[in-house]
Amino acid sequence: MNLMHTHEALARQLLASYPLDDPALTFIRHNENLTFKVNERGSGRAFLLRVHLPVTRGFDGPQHTLEGLTGEMALLQELSSHDVITAQRPVANRYGSYVTIHRPTDRTTDVYATLLEWIEGDTFAHTEPRLDELIHMIGCELACFHRYTRASEACKGLYRPVYDTVKVDATGEILQYGVEAGIYSRVHYKLMSDVLEQVKTLMRGLDAEPGAWGLIHADLQRDNIVVTPSGQPAFLDFSLSGYGYALFDLASASTKIERDKRHLLLEGYSAILPLPQGSMQLIEGLILLDVFLCYAFFIRDAERNDWIGDHVIRKNELWRKWLSGQEIFYLL
Repeated sequence: MNLMHTHEALARQLLASYPLDDPALTFIRHNENLTFKVNERGSGRAFLLRVHLPVTRGFDGPQHTLEGLTGEMALLQELSSHDVITAQRPVANRYGSYVTIHRPTDRTTDVYATLLEWIEGDTFAHTEPRLDELIHMIGCELACFHRYTRASEACKGLYRPVYDTVKVDATGEILQYGVEAGIYSRVHYKLMSDVLEQVKTLMRGLDAEPGAWGLIHADLQRDNIVVTPSGQPAFLDFSLSGYGYALFDLASASTKIERDKRHLLLEGYSAILPLPQGSMQLIEGLILLDVFLCYAFFIRDAERNDWIGDHVIRKNELWRKWLSGQEIFYLL
């Protein structure tokens, strides 16, 4: 049995725990999770099945533990039940749990799965009609999410990843492997380390700002922003959500938008929540941190890290400019 058939067989075993009427499985991708679209032929409803087996060890973390998944499901329930933003609603299994636990006969550890309601929509693209308005709306939606989670007691104390200065230090340690493996030079690694040190300094300066820290999405790549049939933006995949600086989400989302339209995202966000004074340098630094986190996810995976060295060569001059105090927001 090949790997795809093995994955599908596992997905069907997990799906049996849910009260669905004649479900059909369609494989989507294998990244942080193994994901399938589930169509319930009896009702026409659609769902997303996530089997929590990351494609590479770099994605390991609290988000894949039972406690971490329970926290993510609590967040999604809170967002969907209070109509904070358009969010995927978790589906309970036959036993009333939102996290399904299964021990396959060929494994020595449990496998976890979660089922979410499907949100219809198209992946955000720059060919969207009313593009300027949509980008502004994405900024507003992101600010509404941050405003709610920072005030909600239900969103505090969940077991989720933490994106703080400790995380920055851990990322720097992981990136040392790139030198050992010959992926990039020691000079390039020193440059990354200098960037991370400056990011930490700016983070500490933000700690005095009210509301700067809270529960964030932490993975606003383009595939995780969809436009619903009504024209509203929706955020998907809260797998990496955790506690961090709200500006991290703004930084991550901005790089998925064409440079000449990024100001619309900032304007939409600041229409709901004020941006801290002098926040641009930190937003830029958090964009670089986001890049380095991506390196760290794949750096030890020889089958998936071949792009990193070339990316470092192409981008390191921008890092130097940022360290010298030059604005790079519209260059990234």
